[in-house]
Amino acid sequence: MDVAALVERARVGDADAYTCLVQRYQAMAFGYAYASLGDFHLAEDAAQQAFVTAWRRLAHLEHPERFGGWLRGIVRFECLRLLRAGRSRETPLDATDPVVASTPGPEELAMERDGVDRLFAAISALPRVEREVTILHYVHDRPQRDVAEFLGIPVTTVNNRLRSARTRLKAERLLTMTSDAFQRHDVPKGFAERIGQIIRTDGALFDVRFAPTHRPAVLNAVTVTDEAAGIELTAEVAQHLDDDLVRCIAVNAPGLLTGSLHSGMTVVDTAVAIKTPLDHASIRRVIASMKRAASDRKVLETGIKAIDAFCPIPAGGVVALTGDMQTGKMVLVEELIQRLGNNSPPVSILVFVEALAEVATIRELDYRTSASVHAIYLPVEDPSAEALAQLTANCDAVIALSRELGAQGLYPAIDPLRSNSTLLDPDVVGEKHVQVASEGRDLLERAAHVSADDETAGGTSVRVRAGRVRRFLTQPFYVAEAFTNRPGVFVTREEAIAGCQALIQGEHDDLAEDDLYMAGSLESIRAGR
Repeated sequence: MDVAALVERARVGDADAYTCLVQRYQAMAFGYAYASLGDFHLAEDAAQQAFVTAWRRLAHLEHPERFGGWLRGIVRFECLRLLRAGRSRETPLDATDPVVASTPGPEELAMERDGVDRLFAAISALPRVEREVTILHYVHDRPQRDVAEFLGIPVTTVNNRLRSARTRLKAERLLTMTSDAFQRHDVPKGFAERIGQIIRTDGALFDVRFAPTHRPAVLNAVTVTDEAAGIELTAEVAQHLDDDLVRCIAVNAPGLLTGSLHSGMTVVDTAVAIKTPLDHASIRRVIASMKRAASDRKVLETGIKAIDAFCPIPAGGVVALTGDMQTGKMVLVEELIQRLGNNSPPVSILVFVEALAEVATIRELDYRTSASVHAIYLPVEDPSAEALAQLTANCDAVIALSRELGAQGLYPAIDPLRSNSTLLDPDVVGEKHVQVASEGRDLLERAAHVSADDETAGGTSVRVRAGRVRRFLTQPFYVAEAFTNRPGVFVTREEAIAGCQALIQGEHDDLAEDDLYMAGSLESIRAGR
């Protein structure tokens, strides 16, 4: 398909057509940028931003058949912008990628590297017009006709400049040896697919549509740039939505800047993990945008004892999931997705993860969501319940995971002392439920302050009962069956409350702690003895 036809298709939103244009011109765009900047990495930046700008302004191209020359002008503008910003720098000779033969020896490799280094220096010393055609024709192996079309000059002029450059270089046989080094710094393959458009905005949140073949990974960094509007910000991919959309959250951007975001703006997936934690103001805006007016505060039964007893989840609510790394957060999200099925309205789970350390791990996992559970990942500096207490106070429920409980093998490692729910109201769950949850927390709190050396009857009783409650709250998960060899267990909310109440009051003292560990209701434990 010719260039004009590809441009016309790309204008109406055909991402595949624009991908073809990028593939056709990316080598020349990069080569032209390198000829101007003399730096591989800055040339990458200039070429990539040029393709983003071209995609955004494609409707303004009057002559589609002249796309190459039009793109060159955009690349030139990006190069000038980088030069004005003072980012241009000379590429050190020892920083260029070595070009090696199939099986070179040490001496051969040293001589070859020295030759390529000298050639890079010689190319950099050429006059600009000769440097451009040399890089585009010899290094990127583009025919003279393509070079002429891109530069907007006659083919005869291209040939004359190439002859002059050959005379200056006197090393034509080395020109092709540099192509590998340039290609390793070319515009990445599939770059066009990494360009998306904003579909809708809500303050710091905005939804983006990318090509169907490319949906950025959750916790990837994306960029939004619009020189005309003075916008340049970074955001993180927080959630995958239906219809191939992704939900993004601006990182540390003032409200004035995020207020300028609008549908149609261009977004680029950087394909690397977000490195900056979200600021608290952005997180508050996220929570505020997700809160719904609850007409009926309905309890969503999960069948997980620790959740249903101490931090029940409201249908359609916003739930915070906090805790350090390696406490089982991802496993719990997977389990909730499986257990909640297709409940409506959906529950939104804000999964707070540690920036850098935990983000890298989560990006390697397959992201899962469902119609009933929307998982939104938020990178923060400290994901502990204590550090996030003020932020999560506006959530409908908080599920706090404890590394200490996890180290003891008490999974799910949900800490009732740091978990809570707005549903723990007598008008919603009943007096008995509220009383049992309160008494359970009181018992666990007292046990935490009883010295291990306290041999009094009271001290021993508190420790023993608290330990039994802790073990009763452990439970096998369905999603972990293949790893634990224990079948998942569902316990109703009534069974969870009754079991906790009996253990708090000292009933069933004949049951050993091992009997209570990783089991279901007290009735099922009794029946299985």
